[in-house]
Amino acid sequence: MSAWLGGMMKSVKGMLGYEDLQVEDVAGAAQERKPEEKDGLWKQLSGYMGKDITSMISLPVWIFEPVSFLQIMAEPLQFEELIKQAGENPDAALRLAYLMAFITAGYSCAVRNKKAFNPLLGETFHYVPSSKQWKLQAEQVSHHPPIGVTEVTSDHYRLHLEMDIKTKFKGNTIDVIVNGVNAFDVPAFSDHYEWGHLETCAHNTIIGGMWVDHFGTVNITNSGNGYKGVLNFTKCGWLGAGRFDVNGEIHDNSGKVLAKVHGKWNEFFEVTKTGESEPTRIWNKAVVELDKWNHPPFVTGLNAFEKESDLLTTDSRLRTDRYNLEKGDLDAAGREKVRLEEVQRAARKEREGAGDEWEPRFFKKAQSEEGPRWISKNNYWQVLEEHQKGEHKEATQ
Repeated sequence: MSAWLGGMMKSVKGMLGYEDLQVEDVAGAAQERKPEEKDGLWKQLSGYMGKDITSMISLPVWIFEPVSFLQIMAEPLQFEELIKQAGENPDAALRLAYLMAFITAGYSCAVRNKKAFNPLLGETFHYVPSSKQWKLQAEQVSHHPPIGVTEVTSDHYRLHLEMDIKTKFKGNTIDVIVNGVNAFDVPAFSDHYEWGHLETCAHNTIIGGMWVDHFGTVNITNSGNGYKGVLNFTKCGWLGAGRFDVNGEIHDNSGKVLAKVHGKWNEFFEVTKTGESEPTRIWNKAVVELDKWNHPPFVTGLNAFEKESDLLTTDSRLRTDRYNLEKGDLDAAGREKVRLEEVQRAARKEREGAGDEWEPRFFKKAQSEEGPRWISKNNYWQVLEEHQKGEHKEATQ
């Protein structure tokens, strides 16, 4: 989420015309946008003060990076080793500590200066690493509001992520509100964790150096054993005081403090169990080489595929706007972005005229005590296998 968010905020600043925005093509040649293009977009955006700009206007392709937001939702899985530990460690407090480290690390993803493509309704994505020790599926289950759902499964755990993002454009700042309940299940220990999202604000989106602040409290509850984790992300103070700081505690079902945690969400995470004097560092942000899009190797790999037939026709990697942008053809990418948006609007109009509601293929809405939730239909991998064998027909985007 943070990678997409930071990219979106920097994109907004650039497209408002207050920075010299350049787009690199495949050969590396910079393409300057015409001043009237940037000025025209600023005039359009200025009418949306206090509103959610991400869902109300069509943005030009030159402010995008060649990934879909469904792929960005998969980006925290570069830290999968942390949730692997959260699913295997025999110590209940440490299992929770590793999950808290994974949540924290997710906010450290590289802040880039481009925006991910908004997923089309019904768009899908899947990823299986070379180790094949886990697999990920994702689907855009709603367009208004935009909701993406991701599920990761392995032999030891199941991770469920929901993200419904809204923004409030305030000129020189943008508030970001994220709804959706996340869950992590470890059957071997009867663990069922749930948690929500932080508050986020992008500062200086027009004047000054743009920066993003994540702050607030994330409460992680385990209904299996009654353990709770609390993560406090410090709101940046005057002259940057407290920026990036994360502190928290782990409690058992009686409220007793079992451990304290500390770190910086862009750098490291440590846990100190009660009775121990020295912290144990369980996560360090790795330094990696970035590609021309400022993507780390993990994100670059999310775009890779061998044959189109290996993917469902709704897969993010097969989006023609995304694909053309990746190849450096901005004109073709722009045309395809407009075409896909027009197709989506026409389909929505047709459904509304017929009184039909969109039904996702791989997730379904269910009610819980906390409100509506999206749960897997457990059919994605079977449908994919049938498609790869040529046994399943599906509509194209």
